[in-house]
Amino acid sequence: MIIAQWEHHKWLQVTVNNEKQRSDLQNNSLHLWCQMVADAANENGFDVKSFVNEVTSRAEIPWTGSVVKELIWRPTQIAYTAEQSTTKASTKDYVVICDIINKAMGESMGIHVPWPCKRNKDVA
Repeated sequence: MIIAQWEHHKWLQVTVNNEKQRSDLQNNSLHLWCQMVADAANENGFDVKSFVNEVTSRAEIPWTGSVVKELIWRPTQIAYTAEQSTTKASTKDYVVICDIINKAMGESMGIHVPWPCKRNKDVA
């Protein structure tokens, strides 16, 4: 099957994962817990915006690549391209989205991170 795909497309992307996927019990527990948090927030008079602001202002959450992708890249991409999936953005969109984010980070926090490329191999 893999050889046939290679012969047809001349390109493959392989993903290797050695982590176990969550169990059905964990999945059910996650959904139950989320509903319990929602019920508690509603019972205590918190709307979504004030609750999220309160929790996130107190929680010390470290940055990860996934957090950056979901909280910064994806919303910027959606605003710029109207595409939800990062696989749907064009190669030209990636450059513009990176520039938009870098401009905002630079102006508000003094942070600029160049896009990984051959010219700045040490970044990648």
